[in-house]
Amino acid sequence: MNTDKFGRREFIKYGLISSLFFLSGCSTSQKKLALRGVPNSFPSEFVNSLSIGWKFFPIKDIELKKFSYNSTLQEKTDLLVLNDGWISELAINSFQEIKVDNIRNNFSKQATFFLEGLGEDYKKKLLPIAVSPWVILFRNEDSLALKNKDTWEVIFSSSLENQIVFPNSPYLLISIAQKIDLVNHLSKIKSQAKTYDDRNALNWVVSGRANAAVLPLSSCVNALIEDPRLSVLLPKEGSPLNWTVLASPSLPAEAFPIEWVDSLWGATYLRSLISKGYLPPTSFSDLRRKNINVSKRYQSIFLPEENVWNKCWSLPILSAEQKKDLASYWNNS
Repeated sequence: MNTDKFGRREFIKYGLISSLFFLSGCSTSQKKLALRGVPNSFPSEFVNSLSIGWKFFPIKDIELKKFSYNSTLQEKTDLLVLNDGWISELAINSFQEIKVDNIRNNFSKQATFFLEGLGEDYKKKLLPIAVSPWVILFRNEDSLALKNKDTWEVIFSSSLENQIVFPNSPYLLISIAQKIDLVNHLSKIKSQAKTYDDRNALNWVVSGRANAAVLPLSSCVNALIEDPRLSVLLPKEGSPLNWTVLASPSLPAEAFPIEWVDSLWGATYLRSLISKGYLPPTSFSDLRRKNINVSKRYQSIFLPEENVWNKCWSLPILSAEQKKDLASYWNNS
């Protein structure tokens, strides 16, 4: 038997097989579906629970004042995950309808109100998958001599004058002013502002450069648990809601990962997501009945009383004219 000849023949044979496997692997890699989003704007469980057919691509180096989500869609994007504050940046007519009635039929009243406020062009093309309330974060609360400590009026405490970091969103602040009947006295709210800075609000408070900040609960949970100087308030009048949504630039309806979305709020991830300041878009009553074990200190924040949660609200999308009027009103107040 000619072993040299046999070896060459076998070498060629297995070389061809290896090449086929390599090409097959490349093909499989190219076929992976792409989820894009800004890291840290949604819980890591959203990525960790992705099925093998998907890959997460982070959107990096955002310049918040210049950034447009539409610019990222030049890259392959099957699903986009984003916060509701960026929804108006989307060229919504270029997105696909997300047809998942079995998920939508289980939405809570809050999720339904949120979608209705977006209008017909948006509500069938966006899928809310998580929500977090805006809260007030304090540093060294006991030393601040706060007044009206369980309401939004706490922001008018003398120790918070020129000491609160507000979001750079007149729309959100005006909506809060409406809740506390101060919409005609916005100057009173402005007088308490240290600055308007969504992105660095937490750092302002942790560093001691400000005494308080208004920000989504999900943005400050880790610091809240690790730093005993920090405390948080969800006012009894309710609060604006910060939604995390999915949008589909190119994913065919039949390829939508229903199992993935369902699993996010299943037994494996539920407690972890809630402990990070997020709640599901499904029935709040059902959620409270599950007796989920979270930090006792913040039980009423992570899982608020239903009468407080029902008072929370979402911000509808404004038309161009409404935005112009709101900006004028804010600037002249």
